[in-house]
Amino acid sequence: MPTKSAPKRASPKRAPSRKAPRSLKQERRERESALRRDDILAAASQAFADRGFQGTQVAEIANSAEVSLNSVYTLFKGKEELYEAVISRAAETVGDRVKSHVRDIVDPAERLLCVVDELFACFDEHRHLMRIYANTTHGLPWRVRQSMGKKSLQVFQDFTIWLIERTHEVKRAGGLDDIDAETFALSLIGTVTTVATRWIEDPSEQPLTLAAPQVRRLFAPLLARSNQDRSVP
Repeated sequence: MPTKSAPKRASPKRAPSRKAPRSLKQERRERESALRRDDILAAASQAFADRGFQGTQVAEIANSAEVSLNSVYTLFKGKEELYEAVISRAAETVGDRVKSHVRDIVDPAERLLCVVDELFACFDEHRHLMRIYANTTHGLPWRVRQSMGKKSLQVFQDFTIWLIERTHEVKRAGGLDDIDAETFALSLIGTVTTVATRWIEDPSEQPLTLAAPQVRRLFAPLLARSNQDRSVP
């Protein structure tokens, strides 16, 4: 008679391995690395704003940040990656600030107008970003894509999508009449960036916030609800 094979025993489950806690020395090294990265990005941002991408040397960034050239290349592959990191960080800062400042505004039309105010306020605070933009693209939005990495471009695209969604809310509330929401959102971004770029190039160094009311007045009539909607009680 054939013998029955003994049932296989289930292999005991192994407990998930736990990562060893970081030592104080490791934590200190990570903090120092983060601070060094911040110093390098700050120096790179100033250099790109003053001399443009082509006119900036990595060695100059290292000297300004008071770190060795080897430290720069340890954290960044080269000037291109540094440039993208500067653009990405500044764009994320601007986008996050604008969104947080307009989040609680109930009226969708007023929310978009406040986006104009906050963009000019952010660009005034981060003038280096606008100078980098002007030096690289000469104020032409369609050329900036050629000089940005994927991460930087994604940041701008995400903000554009967010703004288009806010514009659709205006349409649903009865504003913009027959104006396409995407066309309006792109026009708003293009107008703000072009005006801010021209003001940045002005040697008088006027606050960019002075331009916000003028751009507001330009877009406010388009955001108003139609006469037919206003007549409805």
